[in-house]
Amino acid sequence: MHAAPSRELPPRPELIPGPAEGETEPVTSETETARSGRPLGFDRAEALTRLMKLFWQTGFDRVTQQQMAAASGLSTSSLYNTFGTKVEIYRAAMDDYLRRMAAVLDPLVDGVRGHEDVLETLARLKTVLDSDQGRFGCMATTAMTAPVDEHVVAATRRYREQLREGFLAVAERARGLGEAAPDPSMAANVLTAAVLGTLTIARAAPESPELTAELDSLRDFALSWRRSRNGVRPSSRGSRRA
Repeated sequence: MHAAPSRELPPRPELIPGPAEGETEPVTSETETARSGRPLGFDRAEALTRLMKLFWQTGFDRVTQQQMAAASGLSTSSLYNTFGTKVEIYRAAMDDYLRRMAAVLDPLVDGVRGHEDVLETLARLKTVLDSDQGRFGCMATTAMTAPVDEHVVAATRRYREQLREGFLAVAERARGLGEAAPDPSMAANVLTAAVLGTLTIARAAPESPELTAELDSLRDFALSWRRSRNGVRPSSRGSRRA
């Protein structure tokens, strides 16, 4: 059995952060600002993040034109000139959310370990759920119950596929390292369903002990892989619970 090569994953992401300090979209001139109706120093990326948080919290149907304008800091006309219709804004917000959430799943596909990479992913997920936005669950799972259009349907379907592909990859990797991971396909299906269910609970009952119990069970499931298939427990460095 060969030890996994050492590889440092990127640091855990801050959930849905605004752009880093100083990362603003420049406004080239006062003339352009006046023509577009956007304020001086307008930051499109930051405005999109605020719009994404609004849709995440409120859901597509309940978001109003006035709320979008307030969140973006734009007048109604400038809002639509900048981002398009409400549906187009929602598409962009969903894409932004899923791009950011991809960082949560990085250890599954990009890692080189077995159960430790599952634990790292669960720790990142807990960071999401412990954030101010976490009580609103998952923007994508909420959208799955009432899809707005085919773009959102395709985006959320791909999100589920990426989740399953990630768990499949890490389960196969764990078995290759001699861990006692179950059949990779079964593990991928179980973990995908469990994570999506946990994210749904997070919106329905964010303070419920059920949510903590779900996350604990997922961690225990990953920790159970440490027992080697040949009876020797592999090294468990880095596998502490988050």
